[in-house]
Amino acid sequence: MTTTQALGTVAVGYDSTPHSDVALAWAVQHAAALGRPLLVVHACGAPRGYAGYGDATLTVTRHELRVAGRRVLNHGLALARKIDPTVELREHLAVGLPRDVLDEVTASGAHLLVVGTRGHGRVSSYLLGSVSEGVSVGATCPVVVVREHEVPDKHSPYAGRIVVGIDGTDVSRAALDAAFALASLEHRPLAVLHAWDDAVRWRDQTSYEIRRETSTEHELQLAESLAGYKEKYPDVAVSLHQVETDARWALVDASRHAHLVAVGSRGRGDTAALVLGSVSRHVVEHAHGPVMVARTDAV
Repeated sequence: MTTTQALGTVAVGYDSTPHSDVALAWAVQHAAALGRPLLVVHACGAPRGYAGYGDATLTVTRHELRVAGRRVLNHGLALARKIDPTVELREHLAVGLPRDVLDEVTASGAHLLVVGTRGHGRVSSYLLGSVSEGVSVGATCPVVVVREHEVPDKHSPYAGRIVVGIDGTDVSRAALDAAFALASLEHRPLAVLHAWDDAVRWRDQTSYEIRRETSTEHELQLAESLAGYKEKYPDVAVSLHQVETDARWALVDASRHAHLVAVGSRGRGDTAALVLGSVSRHVVEHAHGPVMVARTDAV
């Protein structure tokens, strides 16, 4: 594909399944809010041989794949026009493995990649394949994994908010950048969630003084992480949430009520990101609503 085709677009992987319809609807609305073109992407799969009657080897040709893929893509384009006819539509139909096609789209300059998932557990849509191979697809832009949202508790402190998980690293700064930008765009309040678990440290030291000291350290870390954002995004109402628990559990629980949860990731091949990477993967797999994954090299 040409770089100009994908450059600056909100790209969405589409395969005509119900969960990709949900992702498409989210992507259309986001593209409209941003004033960006929407690129609807369908990967047809790779040509292959298989055994037919009499053990003859039959071949699914590139032409057959494109014919079938064109029907799927046309359905997605028609649905996008129905949702919002004002959005500029672009299309990309490719013969190849979905992960490779999505890699190409993000490498060609897409602003954001949107994909769908069937629900909880492993991200198993045709377009994604798996969390590690799909969400970590090598994307050079943020990725939003969209699933149908559960009914939130309006009394939750996270209800209707964009929730961003932070830990004071450059990885969480990527998540903060993406979350603040989205909150400003959608005129939504932002909940900054810092979860920490110092059970090991407190195994033999559980005094009130030590716990208070540790809590103060985390409060300082939270304040330092947010330095400069109030000035850059004065329109975003921010609430701070510090919880003493595993970050994975805290973010998944928040996703039950949040509009969207944002997490950071360093992407593939960075062993230093192993722990936080496990957090982002866990949230993507088990969240109860949309999740945005922002990479440090993608913002």
